Amino acid sequence: MNSWQKRRIVCLTMMSVEDVEDVYIIGFLIKGFLLFGVCGYLAYREIGKTLAAVLAIVRLPGLCEGICRAINTQTEMLREQNHKLDVILQDRRLAAVPGLRGEME
Repeated sequence: MNSWQKRRIVCLTMMSVEDVEDVYIIGFLIKGFLLFGVCGYLAYREIGKTLAAVLAIVRLPGLCEGICRAINTQTEMLREQNHKLDVILQDRRLAAVPGLRGEME
């Protein structure tokens, strides 16, 4: 054994019962603080998830309104394009029949 191991053994053997109790109390206090911190962190994570879910529900009507507005805009654009295509096709049909174009105007 080297000198450090001898001293460590001597120091531990010379501790009284009260000193050992103090060491255990300090150890339990440190473990308690660590456990309290870990539990607090886990609770914080769960609260964060819950708040995110609640905020998603609160924002849902605005999200639905935005999606509906985008769909309505796209539908209106499609109606306009459809109308333009109908006009072009109608003009081509009239141009294909030689006698109808003069009669229509």
